[in-house]
Amino acid sequence: MIKQLRVFILLSAVGLLTGCSQPDSDQESSSSKASSVTSSTSSQALTSHSGTNTLTLNRQADEQKVLLNQTWQFEQLAITSVKGELDDDQQMELEIGWRNLATSNQHFADLATVTVHQEDAELAMVERDDDFTDSVAPQADEDFEFTYQLDNQTQPLKISIVPKKGTAKTLTVNLE
Repeated sequence: MIKQLRVFILLSAVGLLTGCSQPDSDQESSSSKASSVTSSTSSQALTSHSGTNTLTLNRQADEQKVLLNQTWQFEQLAITSVKGELDDDQQMELEIGWRNLATSNQHFADLATVTVHQEDAELAMVERDDDFTDSVAPQADEDFEFTYQLDNQTQPLKISIVPKKGTAKTLTVNLE
């Protein structure tokens, strides 16, 4: 059963990565910077992973920017996407896509937490959508959004996924 689950996860990740469009030169640079945030294996379980991408501060564009190009694998869940968008009120909307890898229905909050830091301070969450509290079936995907109040628009953000079981992974996002 575990071998079948691993094969399914591997095939899903390959399919997801294969289905993505070719990156332009800016995205390719970001993709290469984020290469250290690959899925953790059992031999890497004691090591924390981090990567750096750049989120361009552009208030005229009303769209989210992909911040994570890989799938982060944890014991009971996978983070399939992280997207961010800055708004005029010095806030950042963060959308996180995840897959339930447990064998029963789960809530994200029962499997992991999300923290966002700027400098040494944890940012205040000002809004959370209802999808965060959804019960998700095994192998099903869901996404949710959080809105955070930025301390400033120049210091990098550190977005961490902290699983209840396993090692946290952190993504650093530079604001320009």
